[in-house]
Amino acid sequence: MPEHNPNHLQSHYAQQVAADLESNASEQERIRSEAAALQAQLETLQKDHELLVSMQAALGGTPAKSTKATKDAKPAKTATAAKGATVPKARRASGSATTAAATTAKGKSKAAKKPAATTTAPKTTTAPKTTTAPLRELAVGILGRRQEPWSAAEVTQELARLHPDRPLTVQLVRNALEASVAKNQSERSKQQNSVYYTAVDKKAAADEPAVAASTPDA
Repeated sequence: MPEHNPNHLQSHYAQQVAADLESNASEQERIRSEAAALQAQLETLQKDHELLVSMQAALGGTPAKSTKATKDAKPAKTATAAKGATVPKARRASGSATTAAATTAKGKSKAAKKPAATTTAPKTTTAPKTTTAPLRELAVGILGRRQEPWSAAEVTQELARLHPDRPLTVQLVRNALEASVAKNQSERSKQQNSVYYTAVDKKAAADEPAVAASTPDA
């Protein structure tokens, strides 16, 4: 068997160990850098989460539940990585705030409309009632203004002047006058082809039966 030089083996193992140590140190540095970057991103997410929670509370929303990772995470130590990750997250936060503000404004608008829909409208003042007297009585009152005969058209014209809010037609007034004739409140007379009406003297009509009763029988 060939003899191995102890010094040669020792040198070989020393070089191998040195290479392994260098590789180990490089791997640790790589993982440490990645861990720092991830920690910075985690810190940024935590800050964004706190900002969004405070905005949600200010807008009256339900507070979001904090995750376990958020409670247990430690502050990042690398400021450079945190700064690089802050810009896009801040933009997302701004967009989320805008959406939340728009949603809240829409909800307030709907809430503002509800009282208007349920509010009882103020009662309007009732307008004074128009003349409710029977048309027959109104027509007889017009006939009593003068002793001369009235035509139905003349009575209609006078009633329209005194009661402009009342719908009138010559036929309606003529019917009312005919009813007054039937109740002995007016008299009908005919001149050529026209019909005229005259108010009955109530005093004379009342005295007529009395005179007839005092006359002795023949």
